[in-house]
Parts: sequence; structure tokens; C-alpha cells
Amino acid sequence: MFRFLKTHSLATGMGLVALMALTGCQNFTSSSKSIDLEGAITVPSEYVYTAPISEKSLTREQNILTNLLMILESDAKSAEDKAELFYEVGSLYDDLGLEAMARFMLMNSIVNKPGFARPYELLGIYFFKEGRIAEACDAFDSAIELDKQKTSTYPYLNRAFVMYYTRHYKMAVDDMKVFFNSDPTDPYRMLSMYFVEEKVIGQKNALKNLEQNYIKGQTAKRKDSWGDALVLYYLDKMSQKKLFKDMLLVKDDEDLFQEHLCEAYYYVGKKALEKGNDKLAYDYFKLCRSTRKYGFLEYRNAYIEMQALERKYNLLKVAPLEDNDNE
Repeated sequence: MFRFLKTHSLATGMGLVALMALTGCQNFTSSSKSIDLEGAITVPSEYVYTAPISEKSLTREQNILTNLLMILESDAKSAEDKAELFYEVGSLYDDLGLEAMARFMLMNSIVNKPGFARPYELLGIYFFKEGRIAEACDAFDSAIELDKQKTSTYPYLNRAFVMYYTRHYKMAVDDMKVFFNSDPTDPYRMLSMYFVEEKVIGQKNALKNLEQNYIKGQTAKRKDSWGDALVLYYLDKMSQKKLFKDMLLVKDDEDLFQEHLCEAYYYVGKKALEKGNDKLAYDYFKLCRSTRKYGFLEYRNAYIEMQALERKYNLLKVAPLEDNDNE
């Protein structure tokens, strides 16, 4: 699971002008065979589960939010302290799916501390969701440049997926390598690396690298049985039935079950997409979104995947994120 770590100095990096050139849009016309994406769900019933909202988790976050807001009301805090608090409140609003409130708090965080890196990252995620590619990359550039201590590589992950979804695959690989190398034993990083590499070196070679990374991770005696299961599923060494059986082991833990369900639906959907089963993939992404794990990479990316499929089948009458075919 990647929970996005929650960037007006708009730093250099890729640069606004360059990104505007890279992301020019054109009218999109689908030549694909018609598929009714909005038709009856095609996911087998044995894999359809309801993801209940964890009252325990919701209460905990609401209590934390209330306490932080009370602290913010104090005039005794310095601008730097307020920036941190505004950021934390914004992150909690984001977890609760309250994006407008999250944006307001993040902007207040930056006003109080313009050199604070972390708010830019979450703002970049919002920009990308809206198709504001140049602004998203500027935000991620800022998050990277302002993080003088190099405390987080998550902005590289976020920028990598912007490049991935806008078909700038080589640039995506470069960024993803930075993120992956910061913890190469993490199975989620392995899968993210696989997705971007597959577009550059082909599926066969990308799967080979994924398997090698998995073996190295096992050698390091890493403990992440669920993450391992997702990798094994992608390597065709675990069936979907077994994957969901493993997921059900945590069904009594509402928080964890909701998280695993979000992840399972996304990664199974990605695999269905690789196999050319667009309708099935779309339905899995829709189920992923139904888990309402707002702060998860899988939840956010499922939205982008659904939009891409809707454009492909002329359900979404907007231009694609970009028109580059040279990467």
C-alpha cells in the first residue's frame, strides 16, 4: 500500500514550459470495438465484497482532527508550527475524502511556511487528478527541491505516475528508480517499478526483473505477506482465488480488510487490463473506488484508469492527458 505522503516556489525540475510542450492535447477518437463499460458488472460474484467504513478508524481520525483544530486556534504557535498543523489537518481531511477542505489547509500551510515541501506533494496529486499536468509536475518538483534533507522519495513516485499516465515512460522509469531504490525490498515498490518498466523494456523483461526483485526481497527476510501475495499473483505464482482467500484472513479487522480490498481490486484490475479485458478491468477499478480509501495510491490511480477507459470508448468527451508517442 502506498498512502501518499501528504509542493509558491514552483521549482525547476522539468519546468512549466517544457511540460506544456510535452502535454499538448488533441482530439481523441476511439477506433476500439464498442464495449458497454456501464453495463452489468462482470466481476465474478465470489470476488465482490462490501468494504464497510470502519467506525473505529473514522472516530479516531475525527478525534485527531478535532484536537488539531483546537491547537490551531491558539495564537501561541509560531508560523512554522502552524504550517505543520495546517498540513496535518489537510492530510486528515484528505483521508476523509474532503478535498476542498484539504486544499484550504494545505494552502494555509504554505502561506505560513513557503519552503515547506510536503503540502506541495498532495497539491500536485490534486492537480494531476484535474488534468493540470504542468502544475502537477511543478508541484512535485517543488516537493523534491524543497526537501533539503531528502527525507522522502514519494514525490518521485507521484511524478513517475504522472509521466506513466501521460506516456512519457522513460521519464517515468527514471523517477521510479529513485523511489524503488530507497527500499528495494518493498513489494509495492516492486509492482510500481514493474508497471513503468513494462512500457519500456516489454512485459517479459519487466516480469523477469519483478521476479528477481522479489527473490532479493525474500533474501532480505522482509515480512509483508500481503504485499508478497500481490507480487506472486502478478508472477502467476498465485491464483486470484488464493489471493482473495488470503485477503479474507483479515476480514475481522475492518481497517485492514478495507485496505487490502482496495489494493486487491486495483492490482487485479491492472492485470485484466494487461490481458485486454477492458470491461473487467473497469469493473475492478470501480470496486476499488467503492472502498473509499481516499489516501491510497491504488484508489487514486483507479480513477485515472477509469477515465482512460471512458475516453477510449467515448464515454468521456475530453482530450487525453497528452498526445506524445515518442517516448
